[in-house]
Amino acid sequence: MATSNPTLRVVGLLDVLIRYPHRGFGLSELAREVGISKGTCLAIADTLVEHGFLVQHAKTRAYRLGPALITAGQAVLSGFVDLRPALGALARVTAEFDVSCSVLAVDNDQLVVLERVGNPDPTYGLSQVGARMPFAPPWGAPFVAWGRPTDIDGWLDRSLVPLSEETRSALRRALQAGRRLGFIATREIPPTHPAAVDLHRIRATAGAVDLAALRRLAAARLSEIGYFIDDLDAAATYQVNHIAVPLIGPDGRVVASLLATMFGRHVTGEEVQRIGTRLIDVAADVVARVSHHRTAPEHF
Repeated sequence: MATSNPTLRVVGLLDVLIRYPHRGFGLSELAREVGISKGTCLAIADTLVEHGFLVQHAKTRAYRLGPALITAGQAVLSGFVDLRPALGALARVTAEFDVSCSVLAVDNDQLVVLERVGNPDPTYGLSQVGARMPFAPPWGAPFVAWGRPTDIDGWLDRSLVPLSEETRSALRRALQAGRRLGFIATREIPPTHPAAVDLHRIRATAGAVDLAALRRLAAARLSEIGYFIDDLDAAATYQVNHIAVPLIGPDGRVVASLLATMFGRHVTGEEVQRIGTRLIDVAADVVARVSHHRTAPEHF
């Protein structure tokens, strides 16, 4: 795929401001964060201000995101399922369980965060709105666990690393376990594992994900660490990354996924079950309230 260095500079500048949406950046700091000269940064930023994609404070001269991005974001969201009925319910889930909730969809073989409510991501990374990840094992399981066999096959074939038949079978069993539970629960990487460094790097640079780091992380997740909590024991304690459920459209396809992210908190299997059950209830309510969805996710 051909790339354009001038375009990458614009994307890099916007990515910095998207990653820190509640603060302004002076010219020198912004140029340093993007890794470009002050002159180049000034030319890009002033052009974006002129077209409304950035605003500049009259006194401090700091740059922040501008109103034109609201229109752009609304245009993007119009191509996805209407998520407004979910946001209030997800806010209540965040308050009840002290988690961060987000809504994901699939776009061009990538997972993209459409909405987020609740506690901020401590790394300002993969849970931020607009963040993207490859829709490949082990990520994106809710979109295939409730799908057709061909959906699962396609997901497995998109793996960033080679999959043995044993690993493919283990992933299929994990998806089946998720369908039985009604939700997908995943493990956090232990902080002492070498792959934790890659995870931190990926979370901290969600706008420009390092493919080599992703491959190493996928390999670790699919082999020695494990990813899915597919044998839930109510009395056991787990270090949980996230819990997810599907939103299923009228044609039986999963159109979005609701996630409760816990950033590695240790919780019991009973608590995992409680959070998963609440997300199932939220998904059922959203599906019932949005006219072009069917009644509820299917459980086995």
